[in-house]
Formats: sequence, structure tokens, C-alpha cells
Amino acid sequence: MSDSIENPDRRLEFLHAQQASAWVQVLLDPTAEQRAAFVKWLKDSPRNVRDFLFMLTIEQGLEHLDAHRVHDIEALLSQADGRVVPLSGALPRAPASGTPTSRGQRAFLRGAHLRRPRRWIAVAATAAAAFLVVWTFLAREPHGWKEFATATGEQRAFDLEDGSVIHLNTHSRVALRFAGQTREVRLLQGEALFRVHHDAARPFRVYTSDAVIQAVGTQFDVYNRPEGTEVAVIEGRVSVTPEAHPALARFNVPAASVHEDPKTRSVGASEEARIDRGGVLSVRAAPDVSDAVAWRERRLVFRQETLAHIVAEFNRYNARQIRLQGADVATRVFTGVFDADDPDSLAQVLARDSSLSVSYSDRAIVVNTR
Repeated sequence: MSDSIENPDRRLEFLHAQQASAWVQVLLDPTAEQRAAFVKWLKDSPRNVRDFLFMLTIEQGLEHLDAHRVHDIEALLSQADGRVVPLSGALPRAPASGTPTSRGQRAFLRGAHLRRPRRWIAVAATAAAAFLVVWTFLAREPHGWKEFATATGEQRAFDLEDGSVIHLNTHSRVALRFAGQTREVRLLQGEALFRVHHDAARPFRVYTSDAVIQAVGTQFDVYNRPEGTEVAVIEGRVSVTPEAHPALARFNVPAASVHEDPKTRSVGASEEARIDRGGVLSVRAAPDVSDAVAWRERRLVFRQETLAHIVAEFNRYNARQIRLQGADVATRVFTGVFDADDPDSLAQVLARDSSLSVSYSDRAIVVNTR
């Protein structure tokens, strides 16, 4: 059957429902750690907000069933038809960190018969509604486009109407428009990882100020940097065309046919493409392509990068900025892996260099030559 839970998409839908229903029960009497984990879960995706509010509505409806406690729920469950298969046995397990266990799912079935403090449920519902309002505000539509943005240090995941997902990195902004036979995204600023739902009849195009990236069903990262556009393909294949569209600033994207452009290059999994501001396109093998999406784990990976580039990346994530002063400091080259939220870790490495001086204040870290 097409709707079987063996279908990966269906399995994912059931998993989302399980997590949401379990959170409803956990929040009847949560610990401080669980409250923090719940807020983080809400921030991960607007889908989590919708699922939680939906499951909360069901929970409130169940409160009115069997109000006089006439029926024994466990006894009724034991008499269930043998053809009924528990979802918990057919679905992948939820992540252990900060997420309710399958015990929460059983508690959900008994929800109408439990009497627990409900104050934090009301708080959680208010928080979820607030997140929904924020996402609605971010998804404003100028001329048919929806715009999404993140602030400094923030990362967000957005579920699109076609089943695709956009993971938006810190200090980034995208606009998207789905119409007719096209799916178009404008990366206005920063970086995004795209997990594209397969649809051969509707090409998925990402536009930057100097490139067009087209995919049908794949996963790839696009970084709109000051020096140009970088594309890293995690799986599948994309077409990349060096093509500047000044009108993109007004979201007036032309209906380009990138396959007909002789400059178009095909870029496959574990490959990276770079397009500079002059329109020069280069493609290279990238066995370490996972480095390009290490930001999803709040890690920054640098391989023979200039200090100017390293500092620019740290400053995207942190209110406390790093400033470079002195001759030749910015052009020095370093390799390393850092926590994106810990600029002090970079400062400590630089302080070991006898030719550099590092000074600290509440708002900045200044690196200079001695």
C-alpha cells in the first residue's frame, strides 16, 4: 500500500506525531532540563510547532472522554484486534537526547485518566503559538515570494510545501516562490543547506548574485560569500551556471533554462563548485565535503584558510566580534576545527603565536602584531 508506514515519508510523519504527543505528556510536570529541551525542539522547525499544537488539541479533547472513569483503558487495549500493530514497534526510535521516550506514547493513550499539574502545558501552548506567529511574520510574501531569515548565532529548519527542507545557517536570508512548474529560491545572504524532494516535473533552482544552481532531488549546500558563490553537493547531482541577475535584488527572477547554457557544469556528490564575482566557474573533488555542512553541528572546519576568512566565519555566529589589526595578520593561513560559539578558542590558539598579541574586552577580541 502506498500509505504504508514502510514508506520513509510516512514513517517520518509518524515519528513527528510520536514526538509531539510525548512532549504533551512530559510537559504536564517537566523538569528544567526538559523545558529547555522542549523550547529547543520547537525552534528546530515550524512543523514541530504545528504538530505540538495539534496533539495538544487531541489531549484536551480526550479529557472529556469517560469523565467518570467507567472504563479501564488497559483492559480495553488488551482486547484490541490482533491485526492492530503498535506504532512504537514499526517506527524508528526517537533521539534519546532531550526527547521523550516511548513510555510517553503509552502515557498519551492514558492521558484522559491522569491527573497531573497542567500549568506548564498552558505556558508551552503559549510559547508554541508565539513561535508560530514569529514564523508567520518571517514568511511574509513580497510579490508572491516568501522570505525567511536568521539572526546572528541562529540556525533554523524550514519545511517547504513540496516536502523539501531548507536548513538556514546563522545570519542568512532566503526568499522562495513555488509557482506552476518551478520551485525557485533566492539566497539573499549567507548559507543554506537544501534537501530537495524529488520532482522531475518541477526543477528546484537556487539563485545567488552570480550563479544558478538547479536540482531535481538531492542535498546540497550553497554559501553566498562576498568573494562569490560556493556549492557543495552532499548527495545526488546539481547543475551550476555562472549567471548574474541584477534584477534578483527585487526578486524578479527570469525563467532561465540552465541546461541550454553552454557554461553549465554538472556537479555530483562529494564535489564542490566555486563561482567568483567575475563569473569564473571551477569544480573540484571534495572528499571532505562533510566539512561544508559541519555548521549544522555548530562546528567550523578550516583547511588552509586565511585568518580573515576564519574571523569572518566566527563573527557570523557571535555578538562578541573578533577584530584584526596590523600588517599581514589577515593573510596568515591556519587549519583547525572549532566550536562556532566559542571565539575564545580561536583567540587561545592565536595567543600561542609569539608574533601576535591578543587583547580582550566584553564586546571584542582584538588580534594585532607585536
